[in-house]
Order: sequence, then structure tokens, then C-alpha cells
Amino acid sequence: MSEKPLKIVALILAAGESRRLGKPKQLLSYNNTTLLNHVKKQFPADSVEGPFVVLGAFAKEVRLKSALNNTEVIEFDGWKEGMGSSLAYACKQLFSESDYDGILITLGDLPKISQADYREMIALFHSSRDIVATSVNDSFGVPALFGSDYFSELMLISGEKGAKPLLMKYKERITAYDNPKAGFDIDTNSDYSNLNTNE
Repeated sequence: MSEKPLKIVALILAAGESRRLGKPKQLLSYNNTTLLNHVKKQFPADSVEGPFVVLGAFAKEVRLKSALNNTEVIEFDGWKEGMGSSLAYACKQLFSESDYDGILITLGDLPKISQADYREMIALFHSSRDIVATSVNDSFGVPALFGSDYFSELMLISGEKGAKPLLMKYKERITAYDNPKAGFDIDTNSDYSNLNTNE
């Protein structure tokens, strides 16, 4: 008898106001689409549900220009409370709708993460059923995949640091996925220029 496939939901945190950039980073042009749409397309549709996208600042504009449908958007009016609060709110919405075995969390400004990266992380999760987190310079961060044992704590996260406190708390349980590409995000115009220069 074959083993039942794991039910994993994917979540993109993209609710911030891009303060340092001065304009919505979600809508930056990249690979003939928006940065957010590029990130969305990297998730393997045969392995995850979603991805769902958390929006806050610029929600109406991002929803319209990225052609997001209502079923994939989680809009959080309290986005100013920080990334952790956005994550907790989204988790509450998702976990109340369905029984998942895991949640794969990423940010909307990590353009270098590929579908192959996500597939490898999912494969590691199938073995561990615990936490799989990206390792960059000996530090754990997102993308990260949490098993259902951590759902209750994910729904209580607050502040600016997202899932980082939970990764620190349980670092001994983490299966590391080394990926220096996760160290490149888009916070400034210089970052964006470097992204296009290095393609």
C-alpha cells in the first residue's frame, strides 16, 4: 500500500511597505513579469497547495497589477505590526480551512530561489516531517518548511522577525538546506540594479 502524500501549503509573505525601496517591491519588473509573480511561479504545483500570498501595504495595487485572484490572497490590515504578525494571521486563516502536514514559508523578494530549490526542501521534509530551513552563512532562515507540530506556535508569532524566533528555538531539530541564493533579497534600488546586472 502506497504512503499517502503529504499535504503542504505554500505561503508568500509580501505585506510590507518596501520603505527602503520607496515603491512596492512586489511590482518590480523581473523576468517579463512582476517580482511577486516570478516568486509565485517557482512553487511546484504538483507538490504544494497555493501559494497563498499575504498582502498589506499597497494591497489593492499589487492585487490588480499581479493579477491575483481572491482565493489566493490573504489581506492583513494590521501589516504595520510586522512580518511576524502577518505570518501568524495568515497561518490562522490557512489552518482553519484545511488539515495540512506542513507549511512552506518564503518572502516575496527572494528572486533567486528556484523551483528546484523548493523541490529539494520538500523532499527533505518528506524524510524528516519536522523543520527544513534554508542555511546561509551558518544562519537559518526562509524559505522554511514547518511540520504541523509547530502550527500552534506559528499562529502566535508577532513582531518584525517573522519565523526567525521559532527557527532559533528549535535549531537542533532543523534539517538544513544550504542555499546561498537565499541571501539575496531586494530591499534597495541598489539590490534591484544588482539583480538585473547579474542575470
